[in-house]
Order: sequence, then structure tokens, then C-alpha cells
Amino acid sequence: MTTGHLRLCASALAILAAGTTIAHAQDSASDTASEAPANGEIIVTAQKRAESVQSVPISIAAFSGASLDKQNVVTVLDLGKVATNFQTVRSSNTGSTRIGIRGVGSLANTLIEPSVAVFVDGVYVPRSGSVLGAFLDIEGVEVLRGPQGTLFGRNASVGALSLRSALPKGEFSGEVSGEVGSFDRYKISGNLNLPLTENVALRVAGMGQWFKGPWINKLDGKHYGGSDDVSFRGTLKADLGNVEWILRGDYTRLDGDGVANFDFDPNSVSAARLAFIKAAFNGGPDTNLNDRVMNQSMATGLIDENWGISSTASLELAGGSTLKLINSYRVWTNDQLDGDIVYFPVSLASRRSLFDSKSQNHELQFISPEKEWLGGKFDMVAGVYYFEEDFALGEQLNLGTAFCGVLVPAGPPRTACGNYYAVNNGVAATDQDVFQNVKSFAAYGQGNLHLSDQLTLTLGGRWTTDRKRGTYAQASSPFTQTLRATEMLTFPGIRENRFTYRVSLNYKPSDDILVFANHSTGYKSGGYNSGGGTPSLSVVDGNGNLVSTKRLFTRETVKNYELGIKSAWLDRKVRANVTLYRMDIGGFQDRAFDGVSFIVRNAGNLRQQGVEVDLTIAPSRDFSVTGSVAYLDSQFTDFRTASNLPGLPGTQDLTGKPNTFSPKWSGNVAVDWGTDLGQSGMRLAVNGTMSFISSQFVGTVNDNNPQSLAAPYALLGGRISLSGADDRWTLSVFARNLANKHYRPLSVYQPLGGALGLNNTVFPGSTANRVSASEPRMFGAAATYRF
Repeated sequence: MTTGHLRLCASALAILAAGTTIAHAQDSASDTASEAPANGEIIVTAQKRAESVQSVPISIAAFSGASLDKQNVVTVLDLGKVATNFQTVRSSNTGSTRIGIRGVGSLANTLIEPSVAVFVDGVYVPRSGSVLGAFLDIEGVEVLRGPQGTLFGRNASVGALSLRSALPKGEFSGEVSGEVGSFDRYKISGNLNLPLTENVALRVAGMGQWFKGPWINKLDGKHYGGSDDVSFRGTLKADLGNVEWILRGDYTRLDGDGVANFDFDPNSVSAARLAFIKAAFNGGPDTNLNDRVMNQSMATGLIDENWGISSTASLELAGGSTLKLINSYRVWTNDQLDGDIVYFPVSLASRRSLFDSKSQNHELQFISPEKEWLGGKFDMVAGVYYFEEDFALGEQLNLGTAFCGVLVPAGPPRTACGNYYAVNNGVAATDQDVFQNVKSFAAYGQGNLHLSDQLTLTLGGRWTTDRKRGTYAQASSPFTQTLRATEMLTFPGIRENRFTYRVSLNYKPSDDILVFANHSTGYKSGGYNSGGGTPSLSVVDGNGNLVSTKRLFTRETVKNYELGIKSAWLDRKVRANVTLYRMDIGGFQDRAFDGVSFIVRNAGNLRQQGVEVDLTIAPSRDFSVTGSVAYLDSQFTDFRTASNLPGLPGTQDLTGKPNTFSPKWSGNVAVDWGTDLGQSGMRLAVNGTMSFISSQFVGTVNDNNPQSLAAPYALLGGRISLSGADDRWTLSVFARNLANKHYRPLSVYQPLGGALGLNNTVFPGSTANRVSASEPRMFGAAATYRF
């Protein structure tokens, strides 16, 4: 970020602070008789206690479940349309989903830890790919920008995502909804509240969805990208005097093909090479980037299951303090057949990937009453935490019918390959099994010292100990040794200790203004590279123990600085929040291609800095405008060993260049209008949305290749609803990507591009490129009945 940008943002903060002070003074002078209630107040739990989002000195994008429904946000993958500086990217494998905040995230099916910690009802979910199912009975969502290392702990190095499900009510009630939509999508969902006794209530929710999929494959004429999904959750809540106990259980299953459409970019190769591909490979891949059509051999299948149980028990102590115990156990399995992984209309190779995560969380929290200790001068949150995960990865490479004839030299080698294929149909030509056990221990505390009625100093710290151990095994046939070398080893144990902290000074000149300055740190543990390649990534001793450090990478650390203001004007009909931030990331864990394999390594240092603005204008019940915009200046402050461009030897220096998935500008706006229809009790509501992202690098490798630079785009959406008296029923029609905008979520190099002769020898550094297709325009209609 330039000095001019910093001055501009600082000036904006100063002007906003002055304006809100004046506005508040005018409001107080004109109406001191009563205090109007907060308009559309959102309650969050970012500091382990329920508070208004306007009183929390953290950059937060918070949404109620109802507001997400209105804006057609139905999964985690949609959140980037309403939360600025938050992006999700799905690769060809559903288990390898990237969740990023402020331009930083982890994309790969390796053992790398996520940069954004995901929590569901206060329970840490270790694998981002396990939260892709449709939202079910969600009460609220919080996107916490910036390191949350003190209260949320490991892997919240750049932020956290918190999902809260609805709790049981002490009355008999419920709702049922049905939806139909484009590409033969059908969905039914509902929830039911059952008061079992005066103090015990049960809430059950369920969802079923059937989706044909938006992609059409010319080779077989079938639709892809669809799935049949089911999801259930049960929640039991008991109020037993000074004890509250909440027991939850949930189950989700996705059963589909798992296909992500990667179109072939015809501009990435010469006309001669493109003509050769079409002649040699059954007409070649589809080259129209705007038709959402594929032309490739298919061998696909996906079964993704995710279930868990959790218990949250809260004991109210004498004096108003609370002791809370959270225990959970979660299991996620993902079994996907992904093929053809070369994306050609001939059968070359397919890949079967298996993910198996079993995790447990145990946390004991102590929460003091707010502003009651030391004569109202002090309050605090403290706790101890234990986490353990057993994570297994499996990957098989299966040879296709055309593999030997295309990729094996003619003569005896090709004959031997054919004979090998005839014996086992090419199944498990390479077979990889990786196991990792993680144990994490932590103790934390955060206290607020109220120096005056207006000034508060917050100090927090967390001590974390992470332990890791694991094994790696790779078997490979004689014909795939050039792709994956056979090896077997035991990873050396990793033990890392880290102290993370937070310091915040908060100033409240009035009830409607909060000015804050934060300094916080984050931490993401090191780990093991699970990728295979030739030559081997490993050097082992005679006992099979790892000697080489190429299999290992160390921790990533973050230092964050923020200056912000949260404000309300005009009797809280207008809210404006601004945060200026800088994140310095040391030992950045970069996914690189070393000429042989994709590996994770500590590449250098990265700086992400910018400004985030959130605005809400709600003059009446009938009209509101919400919007946000973010400016992000990304640059590596030291990155002298970055991956080189395709076909070029060695490395390159990307110091001063931006990180991937770091657009300079992003934002969104939503407009809501409604009106009562006479004396009928019915209400008409209209919602329109727009989100935008400026140009950004969307490649899977940080190499600053112009081929992976995606153009800016904007998406439109909308919903029109008619509700009956007392909101008993609602009928809606809605649209996603209303303008049918084609954009580029992800760019990958053509698999086996070098072997297929697709690297550009005239202009070295470029190669055949694949572009993931964007979600098409989709329409739908929904009906909901409440009782």
C-alpha cells in the first residue's frame, strides 16, 4: 500500500470519527427522552461471550441465517459474495478446498494446515473440505478477519470462520420448505421444536437435495457437477437451575460425481499445437471458455460423509462467572474418483483420493461477569484446550485404456505396459498411503482493564504445544516410476511451542462509537509434504528414517496491526465500520512446483495490508442498503526462490509481487425493499445483490504467470418474496449470477503438458492452461410454511 493510500485511509477514519461524534451529539440533543433499540442488531461470540458486533474491537463480517437466505448464500462457497476479503476456491478434488481471508489461504490435498480456522458451534473443524455441504438451520455466521490466535488458537493465523446452528425453543414450532431450480435441482428442508419438559427442549432439522449438475460432456452427453445430499441435526437443550447443557449430533452425506469443469484455454497454445491436439485426441478438449461444456473421458464418483457429536455444559458460579466445558468428536471421510485427470477425450489416467479425519476437541472455559471485578474495572476469559486428529490420505493412480499408447515409448516398453494393463486393467498403478497424528495442547487468557468509562486496555495470550508424527508409503508400477517413485518412510516427530498474544486499546467516546487499535499474532504449525514424485522427495537412512528436509516445512507466523472505528449515526439507522490493517507473514508456507512435484515449503515473507469498510443504511423497516468494500495491497517482501514459469529451469525472484487470490478491490452491496399489502397482512419483499472482485492471480502455484491472471468481474443476484399474515408462509423466486457472467475462479496448468509437447518453445515460460468454469446463471422458486 502506498503512502498516499495510507494517508487517504487514515483521513477517512478521522473524518468518520468526527462525523459520528457530531451525529451522536445532534441525536442526543434532539431526542433525550428515549433510547431507540438497535436497528438490526447482530450478536456475535467472537470473544467467547455474546456481544453486539458493534462493541467488539475486531474486523467482523457477521450475518444472520435469515439475511443469508435472502442473498442466496447457501454454502460456505457462497460466503465470499457477502463477506469482503473472504474467498473460497474448490479444486478438482472436493477435499482440497481453499478458504482464505485477506488473500491468504491453503490450497492442496497435502498435510498442510488451513490458514483460516473453521468452527461449528464452538468446535474446531480441522479440514476445510468437510464443511462444503448446504447450510442447515444456521442461526448466524461470523467471519473474523485477522489473526485470532489468542481465543481461537492454532490455524486461526489469518482469521476464523464461525458457524452457529439454531438452538431449541421452549415452544412447539417448526417450518418446512421446498425448492426447485435450474438443472433439475430439488430441495426439501425443515426443522421442528419440541418442548419435552418445562426446562428441556429438542430441535431437529433435516435437508435433502437432488441436483443434476450444470456441466454437459459432449463425449457421452451426460450432465456433471451434481450430487444427492442429505443432512440432519438434532439439538437437545436443558436448563437445570444454574446448569445449561446442550447436546448436538449431526450427519451429512454428499453422493455425486464431484466434477469441476476445467476448460482448455485455446489462447495458451499455438494454433498448430491446438490443431494437433484435436486431430490426435478424438477432437480434443472443449475450447469454448463461455459455454460450460466439456469434452473428456469420464470416470467419476464421490461419497463424502461427515458426522459428529458435541456437548456444551455451562455452570453459573456464584458472583456471575460461568464455567463452560465443550467436548466433541468428529469424523469426515471423502472418497472421490477423479478422471480423466488429463481432461482429454481419451482415457489416459484417473485418480482415486481418500481422506479420513477423526478428531476430538476438549475445552474448559472460565468467563467472568462483564465489568464487575475490581469495582467494575476488570473482566476476563480464560481456558485450557486439547485437540487430537488422526488424518489418513490415500491416493491411487489408475491407467486408462490409452495410457500405454500415448505416454509410453513404442517398442518393448509399450508392449510391456500393455501386458501390465491386461493383467489388472491399470488399477492402482501408483498407490499412496499417508498417515498423520496431531496433538495440540493450549492454555489461554484474555483480560479487559477498563481504565475509565471510555477507555479499555485488552491483553491476551495463548501458549500452544503441537505434536505431530506420521508415515508415508508409495508403491509404483514400472511404468509410472517416472511419475511417482516407490518409497516408504517414517516422518520424524515434530514438536512446536508457540506463544501468541493480543494487545488492544479501545476508546468509546459515546455509546455509538468505538475506536480501536490492535496488535495480534497468529501461528500455523509446520508439517510434512505428502506429495510424491520422481526422483523421490526423500532421503532415508538404513532404518527407513527420513534424513532429507525436503519432506518437512516449518511453522508460519503472522504479526497483525489494526486501526479501526465502529460507529452508528442517526439513531442507529446508519452504521459504518472501517478497519485499516497490515499483516506481516513470516515463513510463508507456499505451494510450489520444483520441476518434479508439488511441495509445501517456507518460501519467504509476505505482507498483506489494506482497508475494510462495512456500511449499513436502514432508515425504516421497508428499506435498507448494506455494503462493504475492501482494498488489499499484497506483496512479497522476500521471495527470491519462487517457482519459475513452466519450462524454465531454476527459480525466480518475486519480491515485490503479489500473492495469489489477492485482488486489490472486492466488495458487495445488497438492497432490501418491502411493503405491506393493504389490510391483508401479506408482505412483498424484494432483494437485489451485487458482488465484485478486481483482477487477481488464480493459479495453483505462486509464479506470477500472466496466463493465470483472471479478469475482474461482478455478479448479480436477487429474490422476490411474498409472505402471508404473521409470516406463516412465504413464496419466493430467486436468481444467482443473473447476468450469466463467465469468470475464472481457478487456473491450472495442463496435466502432463510437457509430456504431451504443450510447453511453448518459442516463448518459454508459457504452457497449455486450464480454466475452471464458473457457476452459471440459475433460477429457482421456494415455498416455506411455518407453524
